[in-house]
Amino acid sequence: MRVWFNRPFALAYRVLSLIREADTTRRFTLICTHKHTWFTGYAAADEWQVEPVGLDSDAYRDWCLDFAVRQKIDVIVPGHETAALVHASEMFAAHGIRVLAPADAGTLPRLHDKAWVYRQLADQDILASSVELRDPGDLVKAVATIWAQGHRACIKPTVSVYGKGFYRLMHPTDKRRPLRGLTLSEWVRKAVDEDGTCAPQQVLEYLPGHEFSVDCVADQGRWVTGVVRKKAILSNTQLLDDNPLLLAHAQCLVERFGLNGMINVQFKEDAQGKPRLLEINPRASGGVAMSCLSGINLPYLALRGFVDGYDTLAIPQARLGQRVTEVAVAISLPVSHAQ
Repeated sequence: MRVWFNRPFALAYRVLSLIREADTTRRFTLICTHKHTWFTGYAAADEWQVEPVGLDSDAYRDWCLDFAVRQKIDVIVPGHETAALVHASEMFAAHGIRVLAPADAGTLPRLHDKAWVYRQLADQDILASSVELRDPGDLVKAVATIWAQGHRACIKPTVSVYGKGFYRLMHPTDKRRPLRGLTLSEWVRKAVDEDGTCAPQQVLEYLPGHEFSVDCVADQGRWVTGVVRKKAILSNTQLLDDNPLLLAHAQCLVERFGLNGMINVQFKEDAQGKPRLLEINPRASGGVAMSCLSGINLPYLALRGFVDGYDTLAIPQARLGQRVTEVAVAISLPVSHAQ
């Protein structure tokens, strides 16, 4: 069976390696494409190719369809332009090609908007205090709302990755500048354009506690399995945590949004140690390999379940309580046609 990962995130090497590790009969032929000539994911793939660049969404979708048909692809695990490929699932299905969609075409692009997610979950007790900010002129009022609740404040774009655009907003009583701290005026100078506008933002209570990452496998809104990682505050280590509460929270989110395949949900503790939702990532996380040290190979289970049905899976008991981390390793990249 030919499985194609199109322009995945940098974590592709980990995900493909985990699938190959579990696929002892080599049932799956893994194909990886990317816009970069030298991409680490190629090293774990059976076949690879450099993608064209400069295509708009529709042109890229059409290129994907042509590539999938020519390469006799059976399953696409979408990375780049995921929403466009999911929306075109019927076009692919007409050629016998299945798209592993993390959510339906209407929900998927909205999951990247953290403010939209918060609005959908307004009835849930897992949200940090927050105020949506679309007009920079409302910044002082928004921050004052958070301060009035007794919280320190932070701000981040409603759509962002890797923490880009996140800042702590300094309180008048702060004696020292916190890490990634800005005054309100400094933030305005950094984030507001010349025309007086800014990207939509969330002003939130600052969450000082531990961060948790829940790597999940789901089946069209049905919970299959998951592993919780608790991130150390003062080191690069993580704990594979026995945390039924966060698994239950993640399960509720899977059901609420009809999530499917590999999903990652992130939480962080507030000042009282209560977990609050940071974001839902409709893809595998960068730390998924650490979760798999539990003995549960999440990427393989997600693929196997999608192909054969999730009820056919044998899910082992997780080995929790381990302290884990990642180290850089040397790998040899396949020879490129473009030296």
